[in-house]
Amino acid sequence: MVFLLSDRINKMNKMRSEKTGSSDSVDSVHSVENNGSAPHTLPNSRKVYVSGKLHPDLKVPFRDISLASTKTMSDEIEVNEPLRVYDTSGPWGDPNVDVDVTCGLPPLRADWIRARGDVEEIEGRKVLPLDDGYLSERHAASRNDDNRKLSAIRNPLQTVAREARQSGHAALVCTAGNRNA
Repeated sequence: MVFLLSDRINKMNKMRSEKTGSSDSVDSVHSVENNGSAPHTLPNSRKVYVSGKLHPDLKVPFRDISLASTKTMSDEIEVNEPLRVYDTSGPWGDPNVDVDVTCGLPPLRADWIRARGDVEEIEGRKVLPLDDGYLSERHAASRNDDNRKLSAIRNPLQTVAREARQSGHAALVCTAGNRNA
């Protein structure tokens, strides 16, 4: 049954693309997949990025999911537009992006946070074994000895701690209260 359904959807997609004459009619959207032809893409969907309004350099990931056409009560075929959903995988699964799990994702908001001027970088405190779920240094060392291959992934990235400036409001409170931030 599943095979027949996907076969029908693929036929309907072909009908739709022949009818519209184009596979992408959306401006301001950048598609990164070629109609699902790559082996790692999700069937009947394509990943697209939409530029942000406040920060045009920010590309928000979505998936356009192709929908089958609908046969109406008058036996006419009604073409359904693709359903756009937020793609929570971010750059993962994008064949044009090389993501290294040990390096993390790029800090997209770092420049915006600094530009607001309401936070300052601080030295912070040393990471303790308890922060990573270990009871002691000995417990953490034992775990790393057992699995050296994953220890690089488990070790935290070197990031800079920040705190709100004394003269300003807490950054989270300001951002949460301002829907346009």
